[in-house]
Amino acid sequence: MSENRGFLKGLLAGGLIGAALALLYAPKTGRETREDLKRKSRELYDDADAYLGDMKERAAKIVDEGKQQAELLRQQADAKLREARAKADQLIAMGKQKVNTLSGEAESRLADVKAQAQNIIDEGKKRFGRKDKPGSETGAAGEENLS
Repeated sequence: MSENRGFLKGLLAGGLIGAALALLYAPKTGRETREDLKRKSRELYDDADAYLGDMKERAAKIVDEGKQQAELLRQQADAKLREARAKADQLIAMGKQKVNTLSGEAESRLADVKAQAQNIIDEGKKRFGRKDKPGSETGAAGEENLS
């Protein structure tokens, strides 16, 4: 942008210097000289105005391109976010399914262990109950009954 300002200043300065030199070396009347000055100043103004208009158009184009890029990036970010959320939801569902599966397996194994423990207890009661029946030859401490 500073290069553009320098160019504009140079354009104006060059135009003014050229107009002044033309006035000094041209054998014209005052009226002709004033008309030349008006004409030259209009030309310089028109050139500067055209240059300024061109710069405004370029700036507007750059701003529009920036807005388009920002919108594109926002859309891409939204798409990535939706994708990440979907993946997270999928992983959560898989985790829940795995937990349910493992929970079911654990309950089944627990039931098996409880059944085995109950069988062992029942078997122990049967065996223990046979040895401790009244009238058996040994007592509770394993000594002979002397009665």
